[in-house]
Amino acid sequence: MKHIFVDANVLLEILFDRKLSAKCQSLIQGRDNQYSISTLTVHIVWYMAEKYKLQTEAVDSLLSVWSILPIAERTASIARIRYDGKDFEDCLQAVSAEEAVCDEIITIDIHFKEHSHTELPVLVIK
Repeated sequence: MKHIFVDANVLLEILFDRKLSAKCQSLIQGRDNQYSISTLTVHIVWYMAEKYKLQTEAVDSLLSVWSILPIAERTASIARIRYDGKDFEDCLQAVSAEEAVCDEIITIDIHFKEHSHTELPVLVIK
């Protein structure tokens, strides 16, 4: 069993039923793996849900199935060291995944690996 970190954009793709929604769902359902998100992802999803006035039940349902990883002072500090002016969120997400000893990161961001400077394998859903 692999421990897989799911980037916030994957959940947003599903929540808003965007063009990659079906691919995202198929990759994270039915596989015998452990899936995690960060506390930052919880914030991002709720922010977008509030902004677009989505039903809270849909958000609760989407977020209820994930293991939620903490973002502590050390996480933020390492992310800040890696940050090169391109995408601090990616750095923070990657460090959160690494600290949890995840095996892989799933995202729809083609620049995630480059911007986060992670050593973890990154599966980009296209």
